Amino acid sequence: MDESVIRIDSVSKSFEHRRVLKEVSLDVHGGESVFVCGINGVGKSTLLRIISGLLEPDAGSVRICGHDMANDPEKAKPMLGVISHKSMVYSELTVLENLRFFAGLYGVSEARRRVDEIVEEMGLGPYRYDRAAVLSRGLLQRLSIARSLIHSPTVLLADEPFTGLDSKACSHLVERIAGFIDASHAVVMTTHDANIGLRCCGRVVVLDGGAVVFDGPTEGIDGAEFVKDYVGYARSRG
Repeated sequence: MDESVIRIDSVSKSFEHRRVLKEVSLDVHGGESVFVCGINGVGKSTLLRIISGLLEPDAGSVRICGHDMANDPEKAKPMLGVISHKSMVYSELTVLENLRFFAGLYGVSEARRRVDEIVEEMGLGPYRYDRAAVLSRGLLQRLSIARSLIHSPTVLLADEPFTGLDSKACSHLVERIAGFIDASHAVVMTTHDANIGLRCCGRVVVLDGGAVVFDGPTEGIDGAEFVKDYVGYARSRG
């Protein structure tokens, strides 16, 4: 598609006297999966929170499928599915109740069928009547992923989506991310496991000092060297 599904233009953000992001600009098109990485505190989660509309930038703008996040959030936000450090589900509701609530919130057609479908896809069938409060960390993460996908978003923002997942669930999520990508859909994700990031994504963006120091395809990257020191690797390629 001609229009970027995500357009980030000169986004900056500071907390107190520390500037976390410095005029970051990125375009993400349909069909792209982008791995954003960098050392702790470099602004990865801050960038995803700004893209999602959970945090306002000090300067710059974000557009989702052509809709400005600041001026037209009611059109921009439904285009997004968000997985974050927090589950963003209601602890006193069951798995089914949570998913039916979010399906209704997003106006999902045939909501009950869609909920039943995603419950099975995420391996939550045996736990459908369990309250979120009693789920293990891994099952809660599966519920969070199901919530993020319930309305079939155009863009999936995944901030450390593999946290708490066992190897089987990790493999399933890798497959789901791969299956999510098509000509009109895109993924932007962070993960501390650079091997998984390179495996999931066709493009990698490295942040250092709050700025983009590398932006290129994962194809051709020396995985071992990248994992050992991705900032050093990025600067050597710049």
